Amino acid sequence: LQKALAKDITIRVHSEAEFKTAFEASSLLFGDGTAEGLKALSEDDLLGVFEGVPQFTLAKTDLDRGVSLLDVLAISTAIFPSKGEARRMVASGGVFINKERITDPALCITSQRLLNNRYLVVQKGKKNYYLIMAE
Repeated sequence: LQKALAKDITIRVHSEAEFKTAFEASSLLFGDGTAEGLKALSEDDLLGVFEGVPQFTLAKTDLDRGVSLLDVLAISTAIFPSKGEARRMVASGGVFINKERITDPALCITSQRLLNNRYLVVQKGKKNYYLIMAE
């Protein structure tokens, strides 16, 4: 039934490509989306998926040099109110960057992690997403 419904929706509402993008987007936000699926999104699709989530800006030059994960989460953004809270959440496995679980509070974030050479998607817990843009 789900395949039939999906096919019906594809025919009526979206092209096949649009349906696949919408399906991947919903999987990223509400299901079992993967890092590979996130990396495969175009810049427009990425921005569409994360439209309405809190957004922050970081200097790309800082990311080129490398920035402490805890500084990114608590100082450069308001994702966490303190480094201590960020450290505890990271250590307990509740922080994801670009759908990859981060467990090392001493991690250094560099521009190599950027999606489309500009974005980081941070997930705090199960349902809280944030978009960081490097400029």
